[in-house]
Amino acid sequence: MKKLLFLCSFLMLCGTSFADEIIKMQATSLAVKTTDDYGYWSDWSDWEDCSVLVVINVTNDRVNIYSQTPQEYDIYDYSDEEMDDQGGTTTTFHCIDDDGVRCDMRIRIQADGQIQLYIDYSNLMFVYNVEPK
Repeated sequence: MKKLLFLCSFLMLCGTSFADEIIKMQATSLAVKTTDDYGYWSDWSDWEDCSVLVVINVTNDRVNIYSQTPQEYDIYDYSDEEMDDQGGTTTTFHCIDDDGVRCDMRIRIQADGQIQLYIDYSNLMFVYNVEPK
């Protein structure tokens, strides 16, 4: 059920058909945040321009990010969509990467329509600004 809710809300935003369970997005910029040896988070890095294809295959519960080093994530659980106090919505899915490390992936749609894809590890975070393809 969570998968269906995620798919419906995201497809409405992207304007793709319901039959198409592969969502393609183009990442246009990237920022990174890390922890130090004491567990304190850094500030977000400056945005870096990028041109990276992101493919979410809902049918196969997989996300591929075709960056310089290709990334593949298997989704093992979907969380309900949440609305924040700024009018944005976030959908989280729990993943395992190529190395078997767990992480969370969040798609945040801001009130102004900007879409961001976050990848959260215990000591590292990525955020991509993305656009539907």
